[in-house]
Amino acid sequence: MIFWKNNRLDAQFENPAAEVAALFAASAWAGPGHDWPLDRRLRAFLTETDGPISAVWDDEAAYGELRQLAQAAERQPAATPPPAGESR
Repeated sequence: MIFWKNNRLDAQFENPAAEVAALFAASAWAGPGHDWPLDRRLRAFLTETDGPISAVWDDEAAYGELRQLAQAAERQPAATPPPAGESR
């Protein structure tokens, strides 16, 4: 997905949608307990000034793909470490 960092035309960068979805899923914006719907939380995550992306985009089709990936990632249960003293 193509982004522009801090809404600057000279700051274009690409980041794979799957990677951005994983960053979202690991953020405080994801998971249960939010009043906002997924779309609003994802857009806030992407544009958050001090966030890992802090950028804008103009390809809504690519955003739609990212939204689907973020929704799927958000539904995945977090991996839990084994109890102390046990190994995998």
